[in-house]
Amino acid sequence: MGDMRLFGRLGTGFVLDITAIVRGKRELLDALLLAAIVQANTAAIIADPELQAFAVGETAPPDELRRPVSPEAVAHELKIPAEEARWRIRRLVRRKLCVKVDAGVIVPTRYLATPDYLKSSFEGYERLREFYYQLRDLGLLLNLPPPTLELSAELAPLRVVARLATDYLLRVLESLTGPVADPIAGMVLLMIFNCNVEHLALDVRGGRNLTTEDMVSDALRRPVRMGTVARRLGLPRGAVRRYAADLVARGYCAKVPGGLVAPAEALARPAFVACVAGNLINLQRMFAGLAHLGVLRAWDDLNPSANLLEPA
Repeated sequence: MGDMRLFGRLGTGFVLDITAIVRGKRELLDALLLAAIVQANTAAIIADPELQAFAVGETAPPDELRRPVSPEAVAHELKIPAEEARWRIRRLVRRKLCVKVDAGVIVPTRYLATPDYLKSSFEGYERLREFYYQLRDLGLLLNLPPPTLELSAELAPLRVVARLATDYLLRVLESLTGPVADPIAGMVLLMIFNCNVEHLALDVRGGRNLTTEDMVSDALRRPVRMGTVARRLGLPRGAVRRYAADLVARGYCAKVPGGLVAPAEALARPAFVACVAGNLINLQRMFAGLAHLGVLRAWDDLNPSANLLEPA
């Protein structure tokens, strides 16, 4: 269980970094809406055996193949009010980040070819590669499938990696909306938790069970100020104050001298433990997808693990 919590801790840091990369200079919720729309637009393409060149290749699918998605469906995916999704998407359309069509909206191919989008894709690619090496060398990735494709070690499959990483991010948000019922509140809680423990050495893992006593001691958690949470998530400080007040009222956070902590008692709740377990499944799913497409083998060729170099 200590390894499970370390896996979850490292995964939290990764998903917050990916969120920052996806957000760029946009409002957090706008960035999450764009990510959800892109995934919905291409889901049918990825699932179609006749369109696998787009599923595994670096050519973006043309607009006519993208399946439009309604604002209501995106709102349901992100667990936000439909009216908020509608007005935010109208604003994205005015900014030419989305295109309105008869059956809903799409994020057009031209946006996915912009320098800003390609830059964020490359940053996300490099962060995921770093994360893979960290987990691999800690022995935390097990039972991954063999590759079905052979990729050159020099090839950077940006779109494939971006798709799988975005899918992972959206699944994390989905799991968080169970306990806290709002994706932004979930991100605030994740950031508080991450700031509390990111300074800890990797061998600080707590006990083997899931009780409060088995969690890392609250005395080791470093409180975080609301201003830090706001800055790192790109949220207004007033919004973070409101989300934090609700999290404190519901027992997921506590105010202590120096700021906020997500205490061990809250982390031992069944709802939060279920989130951690779901996160591990989603992480394994992402890496299984990368292994299946040959990405991990290509990364291993670039930077072999010490274990991979040992003689059989």
